[in-house]
Amino acid sequence: MKMTNCSQDVPAGVQIFYIAVGVPTFIFGLLVNVAFLVALCYSQRNTWTYMMVYIVNMAFSDTIVLIFLPVKMYSFYNQWNFVQLCLFFVSSYFVNMYVSIFTVTAISVVRYVAIKYPFRALEIMSPRKAVIVCVLIWLTICSLSYIFHFVDSPGDNATNITCFQKIKNDAFPLEFILVLEIVGFLLPLIIMSFCSIKIVMYLYKKTDISSASEKTQCIGIIITNLIVFILCFTPLHLSFLFKFLVQTYYPGSCQLYKLAHSFVHIATCISHTNCCFDVFSYYFLTSSFWKRLSASFQLNRNTCCFTKNSVL
Repeated sequence: MKMTNCSQDVPAGVQIFYIAVGVPTFIFGLLVNVAFLVALCYSQRNTWTYMMVYIVNMAFSDTIVLIFLPVKMYSFYNQWNFVQLCLFFVSSYFVNMYVSIFTVTAISVVRYVAIKYPFRALEIMSPRKAVIVCVLIWLTICSLSYIFHFVDSPGDNATNITCFQKIKNDAFPLEFILVLEIVGFLLPLIIMSFCSIKIVMYLYKKTDISSASEKTQCIGIIITNLIVFILCFTPLHLSFLFKFLVQTYYPGSCQLYKLAHSFVHIATCISHTNCCFDVFSYYFLTSSFWKRLSASFQLNRNTCCFTKNSVL
């Protein structure tokens, strides 16, 4: 069902909110992510662990997402003549956002496996296998992104479009929305929730940790990571679903469409803050604090977040 030709202009209030949140997010997030990547470039490669590979993958994808923030804000006020360049920007933006989501999910799985199956975990705790996982993540997300060009293509004759906005007036196909919601969000959320809850339950049962404050801090960090993921990405995927329902079942209501359209932009802006919160994860995943905590476990190579040689 096709939508009535409603305006796709972003309301002034939403633009102000986007700039108020987006500018600090861009400056702080880009500085610390780039600084982290530069610091790793100067570190010795033979000291890299498999967890460092995951962190680099996440930091790189977060950096790319942040780089496109000014481009998105520019698009509020200007149309694009370079249609293919715009499509490249949009694809790169969403690919890197979901690469970050899948990478943090992979980290949660590795943590869980190291605790639940410490000896089997040795099979996956190598930088080479971490690289393989990251490559598979990129291939999966890029393949799904390729589908996007078929469901929202501007056509060969398009000359001026508003970048980072839906080109066609009709809703995305239901199959595309289901893949976006289930594969892109619900599946990672379920996996992260399961792994985080299991790890926290394990830590609560442990009585041989030398410092109760360290155990509490470890649990707090794991729970905080999960809460941040939920707060950053739940509104975004709810907004995708809400806009799809409005376009499908209320195609004649421009008022509802404008509400859904604004919701998508506000939720997208909120999701960007995850790139800043990830920075704190990098610190705790590489902090010597975790090494002290790991020494208090009875399992030889198993910790809540670290193994003998690397972070978990």
